[in-house]
Amino acid sequence: MKNQENYLIRLSRRKQELLRPIVAGCSNSEIADRMYLGYETIKSYRKNLILKLNAHNTAALVKMAIEQKLV
Repeated sequence: MKNQENYLIRLSRRKQELLRPIVAGCSNSEIADRMYLGYETIKSYRKNLILKLNAHNTAALVKMAIEQKLV
């Protein structure tokens, strides 16, 4: 996948798994329950996804994921 700067983006299976419920609008608590992980872990994963994809916030992350067909 390529982002706005035109370089290849590779997401781990776990990050791809996390991206789906984020796009669906789930909260960190809901995602933590689904993935059997802690709230802080999910919060950290979300932050890392935002940084990796150079998104400014979760809304931009969702828009980018849909536009680039990451989900």
